[in-house]
Amino acid sequence: MIEDARQIAPGTVIEADLCIVGGGAAAISLALEYIKSGRSTVLIPGGGPNQTASGIDLYRGKVSPSGSHEPLEENRIRMWGGTTTVWGGRCVPFDPIDFEKRSWVPGSGWPIGLHELKDYIAHANELSEAGVADFDARSTFPDTQSELLKGFDNDELVTWPLERWSIPTDYSKRYRAELESAANVRVLLHAHAIHLQMDPGGTRVEHVRAACSPGRDFQIHAKNTVIACGALENARLLLASRDVLPTGVGNQNDLVGRYYQSHRFGVCGHAELKNPGKDFIYDFEKDEEGVYCRRRFWLTPQAQEKHQVNNIVGFFFRTVAGTSEHRNAMVSMIMLVKTLLGGAKKGPKRLFQIIKDQRQELASHAWIVLKDGPGIFGQLSTVAYARFFQKRRLPMILPPKKANWFPLFFQAEHAPLRDSRVLLDESSVDDFGMPRLDVRVKFSEIDFRTVKTFISLFKQRLEESGVGTFHLSSADEEFLAYPERYSFNSNSHNIGTTRMSATPDAGVVDENCKVHAVENLYVAGSSVFPTSSHANPTLMIIALALRLAVHLKARS
Repeated sequence: MIEDARQIAPGTVIEADLCIVGGGAAAISLALEYIKSGRSTVLIPGGGPNQTASGIDLYRGKVSPSGSHEPLEENRIRMWGGTTTVWGGRCVPFDPIDFEKRSWVPGSGWPIGLHELKDYIAHANELSEAGVADFDARSTFPDTQSELLKGFDNDELVTWPLERWSIPTDYSKRYRAELESAANVRVLLHAHAIHLQMDPGGTRVEHVRAACSPGRDFQIHAKNTVIACGALENARLLLASRDVLPTGVGNQNDLVGRYYQSHRFGVCGHAELKNPGKDFIYDFEKDEEGVYCRRRFWLTPQAQEKHQVNNIVGFFFRTVAGTSEHRNAMVSMIMLVKTLLGGAKKGPKRLFQIIKDQRQELASHAWIVLKDGPGIFGQLSTVAYARFFQKRRLPMILPPKKANWFPLFFQAEHAPLRDSRVLLDESSVDDFGMPRLDVRVKFSEIDFRTVKTFISLFKQRLEESGVGTFHLSSADEEFLAYPERYSFNSNSHNIGTTRMSATPDAGVVDENCKVHAVENLYVAGSSVFPTSSHANPTLMIIALALRLAVHLKARS
């Protein structure tokens, strides 16, 4: 059942077997699996069916130092469905090496292995409508060349790994009917969890205090509670619930909020191919189910160990900056639309400022479109149909091959650091009286070295293989020389603030995602990841939530 929690009278006590705090991929997939138990479940999604100004404000916080991280409300969505309402749909599992203790990556190692998650990853891929969980081009497309660029692959860089793309599936819409018809589920729209009330000994959650507006509290008394509201909010709720445990729930070893990770990503350099029209798999491919797939450049585990770097992938994309040096009409059209529409969404004043600040670059893009545009109008109509009017959406628009300008996008693992953390900002509270967050993200030498090494190895291999040449602009050279000077944006890949560990002195939750020393409290989502891999976290978030649901059913 899905209901409006604003109709719940203050002081009401709701009894349930399981209380789930959150409304995104982790919470919904957990609820879907737990429905089968027949036991009662209450979801507190932290918002309604739409993003609101008040919801955005609840996510505001502090970044220290200023500008070192995007504003905390920028990429996060506080509403029913969470970020599945806006995600691109990329589904990628972690690699076996991500779970291993790597001597060259401090803080690495999971208490579980990838083999324990195989079936859950397959189920997560199914729920996300991304087809079968086959991420190997050699088996998915057996009648096609295995390499992205024929003759490129070697023992350090390979291109058979695939990413799969969801529709993209909005979990709140796709699974609404199942949750609505489930007699043992109550989804309390517009409700926010504001406190975890512990028993006097601090070993059990007695109830979750929730409210739709300040001063109108009600309680959920559940046998088990799962917090699944994102890596930043999971940590915040644990830290802010400190009336019984002064340092916060699960924080007896000062580990809640620490080891905050994300991904370093961006575009550096561009490839020019000897023959872009031959032996080159550039565009998205469709498998037998019509699911979009794409190959990537992956630094193999052997190369990661040899060069003592983190996990990292790359793929040909388009420039993410506003520069028009590519001289390509399709790319310029994309940049104009993204820049102007993005500004328009932020209001007329912000749009005017963007146009003013970027007038020369925007004019350059407009001239390229006017000069070369007639040749792309046919392509634009085809791409627009696939991108915006089909149920399964084309993931992104790529510049045409004939331009022979292929920017290299990279996405790299962020090595876990104890001092990279989120903590409470004692100087500011939200409308419910909860302290806001202060984010202090940090990177180490291995993070920067990973990107430099990957770019260097890619350039070397591309040119040694005879496939093409790789070019770095002066801006690219400066970035590689001083990567620490460049701004960071998490892109909502928030990871690691309640890390999983075999023992309480090394993490916040155990291998079953139960908070150490708390009998009935669990955490779901990317906050439990000890390491971040190179992969977008959504698929692994869902897989671990499904695994947790199975554990809870067995435990109950």
